[in-house]
Amino acid sequence: MVVVAEDADPIRQPKAVNKFGVTVTAMLAMISMIMSSTMVNVAIPDIMGTYGVGQDQAHWVTTGFLSAMTAGMLLNAWLVTNFGPRNVFIGALAFFSMAAFAGQYAPGFMGVVLARFAQGLCAGLIQPLAMSTVFLAYRSDERGKAMGWFGMGIVFGPTIGPVLGGVIIDITHWRFVFAAPVPVMVVAAAMASVYLPGRDDVTARAKFNLCSFVLVTAAIMLLLNGISAGQRDGWETDYVFYLLFGAAGAAIAFLVRETRSDAPLLQLKLFTFWTYVASAAIAFVFGAGMFGSLYIVPVMVQTVQGFTALEAGLMLLPGGIASMLVFPIAGRLAGIIPPVYTIMTGLAAFAFSCLLLADTGMLTAFWTLALTVAFGRVGLGLVIPSLNLSAMAAVPQDLVPYASGTLNFIRMTGAALGVNTLAIILDSRI
Repeated sequence: MVVVAEDADPIRQPKAVNKFGVTVTAMLAMISMIMSSTMVNVAIPDIMGTYGVGQDQAHWVTTGFLSAMTAGMLLNAWLVTNFGPRNVFIGALAFFSMAAFAGQYAPGFMGVVLARFAQGLCAGLIQPLAMSTVFLAYRSDERGKAMGWFGMGIVFGPTIGPVLGGVIIDITHWRFVFAAPVPVMVVAAAMASVYLPGRDDVTARAKFNLCSFVLVTAAIMLLLNGISAGQRDGWETDYVFYLLFGAAGAAIAFLVRETRSDAPLLQLKLFTFWTYVASAAIAFVFGAGMFGSLYIVPVMVQTVQGFTALEAGLMLLPGGIASMLVFPIAGRLAGIIPPVYTIMTGLAAFAFSCLLLADTGMLTAFWTLALTVAFGRVGLGLVIPSLNLSAMAAVPQDLVPYASGTLNFIRMTGAALGVNTLAIILDSRI
C-alpha cells in the first residue's frame, strides 16, 4: 500500500502552467532519447562487422550509454537547482544532438563509444527532470493518470526505435541511426522554451559534490569492466580481482562520503521511507530485465537466427504496442488499487516470458518470438505507473526531485548491469 507523506500535497502551480504542454514536451524528449538507445541495438551486428570487434566489446555501445546515464541522473538535482529546469532541458537536448552527429561520423569504434557515453549523460539529465516536472504539474488525484500517459512515452521510444533503426540500416547505413532522433529533439527544445519553468530565483544555489560523483562513477565503471574482463580473461586473474575490489572500495567510500557531506548527490534520507526502499529495489530488477532484454533479443535473433535488422525491429513492435495499450489502464489502476498487486502481476508475467524465451532455438518461428516478447512487455507496462507513483508519493514534497533522480539512477544502474551481464553470457555461447 502506498504511504503518502503528510507534506506531499502538490505545490501551488502558477496559473500559466500548461499541463498538456509540459507533458508533451517531456514525452517528446523521453521518446527521442530512449528511441536512440534502442535504435542502436539493432545496429550492433553491423557495428561488430565494421570495426571487427566481438560481443565483449560491442556491448559498450549500449552499456556505455546506460552507465553514463546513471551518472547524469546524479547531476540532475544540482543542475536544476542552479540553472533551472528549462535551461538544463534545452542544454541536454542540444548536447545530445551534437553527440549524435559525432557518433554518426566517428572514424573508429572508440569514437562511437565515447559519443554514446555523451548521449547517455544527457539522457540521464532528461529522464528524472521530465518525470518530476510532469509529476509536479498535476494534483495528487491526477498523478496516477499522468504517470500512465507519461509511461506511454517511455515505452513508445523502445517500441518504435528498433523498427526505425531496422528500416534505416536496411535502406541506408547503420551510421544514420545516430542522428535519426534529432528532429524530434528540436521540437522538444522549442516547446521547452515555452512550457517549462525557468530557475526559481528564491532558491539558493547548491554545491556540487565532485568527490562523490567521481567515486560512484568509478564504482560503476570498475564493476562493468570487471564483469567483461572476467568472461574474457578468466575470473581468477589478478586484473579482474583488482577491478572488482576497486569497485567495492569505491562504492563503500562513496557511501561514507555521502553520510558526511553537506551537499550529497543522493539524499540518503529517502531510504528511511520503506515504501521508497521497496520501490528502488524493484526498479533495479526492472531496469536489468527491461533493458537487458531490449539489447539481447535483437542481437540474438540477428546473430543466431539470421534475421535482418528490420525483422529484428518488427519482432519487438507487437510488444511495444501492447505495452502502450496497457499503460493508460495501469495508470488508472495505480490510483485505485494498492500498487503491490499490479507490480507483482507485471513482474510475474515478464519473468514467465523470459523463461519461454530461454527455451527458444534456431527454428523458433517469428511470431512465436514476437508474441512471447509481447507478453513480457504487457507485464512491464503494468509495473511502471504503479512503481513510479508509489515511490514518488512515499516521500515529502521537497524530496520529490531527489526521489525521481535516485529512482531512475537505481533503475539505470540495473539496466547497465543487465545489458553487460547478458552480453557476456551471449558471447560465451556463440
